[in-house]
Amino acid sequence: MWNLIKKFRSIPEEKKIIVYGKLAFFKNLFYFLFKILVGVYFRSWFLIAIAIYSLFIGYVKNNCSSGLRKNKENIKDIHAYIRGGVVLAISSVFYIVYSVFSIYYPSNFEYNMIIAIAIAAFATYSIAMSIVGVCKTRGKTMLIKEYKLTNFATAFNNLVLAQIALLSFTATENAAFYNGLIGICVGVIIFGIGLYLMIDGLVKKYRYYQIIKDYPEIKKYIDN
Repeated sequence: MWNLIKKFRSIPEEKKIIVYGKLAFFKNLFYFLFKILVGVYFRSWFLIAIAIYSLFIGYVKNNCSSGLRKNKENIKDIHAYIRGGVVLAISSVFYIVYSVFSIYYPSNFEYNMIIAIAIAAFATYSIAMSIVGVCKTRGKTMLIKEYKLTNFATAFNNLVLAQIALLSFTATENAAFYNGLIGICVGVIIFGIGLYLMIDGLVKKYRYYQIIKDYPEIKKYIDN
């Protein structure tokens, strides 16, 4: 068993992300269908919103795994990188709109205290691990960086869920306002990540075409 774990850990990160990205798409697609059905049945706008957001995240991760190239960054990778940033920014706008909507039309949630604390602990853990993942992207390809930043954005979504769970049993007045406010803040952070990916991708695209313009003979080696 230990040897199997060591063998898995020795697999290059690029190959791991290719597998994770494909699995993430199908996992989030399943979550999307399940949460949509449950949300419609219980008339929960929160579950429906989270379902749609999960689908966006699944697409971005699948986009990373599909465009990943080992130790090489070509124009297709750059386009995939920019596309991921655009989708992440769109998902953040949707998230912000829903958060504003939830302030005026709140959904009532009640969580057991133990469950709420467990959700908060998981949110803290996922944020910490995503920060570690982002810090380790130095020197990695841009699509690995995009994948790790998408995990970071997903972890902040868990933070919103944690606050909703904690406020549900503390009976705090104006809980809907605070939940909506942190949702807006998280949406802004996700938008910032998406905007960063788009700008960084456009800069890389500009540099790529500058290199091709100055040295047209190397184009076939870069794009192969």
